[in-house]
Amino acid sequence: MIYLRTGVYDGAMSHPLATLDPDDIRDSKTDAGLPAWARLLVDQVREAAASGQTVTVSAEERMLTPEQVGRRLNLHRSTVVRKIFAGEIRAVKVGNRHRIAYSEFQRFRDSVLDTLARVSAPDVEAELFGDQ
Repeated sequence: MIYLRTGVYDGAMSHPLATLDPDDIRDSKTDAGLPAWARLLVDQVREAAASGQTVTVSAEERMLTPEQVGRRLNLHRSTVVRKIFAGEIRAVKVGNRHRIAYSEFQRFRDSVLDTLARVSAPDVEAELFGDQ
């Protein structure tokens, strides 16, 4: 049996996406054309199935440290942490460390780029078209 369950990141570690019964993982004819990473996954699932194990596939939202976010945005880590404390970036605590979901990083990055575009638009327009 294959059980599919989708999940949205809510701070938990992972959400099962599929549970595969060993009896359902037998057909090797469908492997043609799979990328190498998928063939490796299929082989590992088949190996587990051969020993009678049930395989559960889960997804985890990619999490970034403040340092990783800072490198991507050319900001210092402490600036990112200040933005977390100010509520500009949503983060979760893992132990005593902050972790930022990749989707939150994208949201913050897009808002910063949008602000930069709006603020610099008059200067860019003046540079391109001059004072008319």
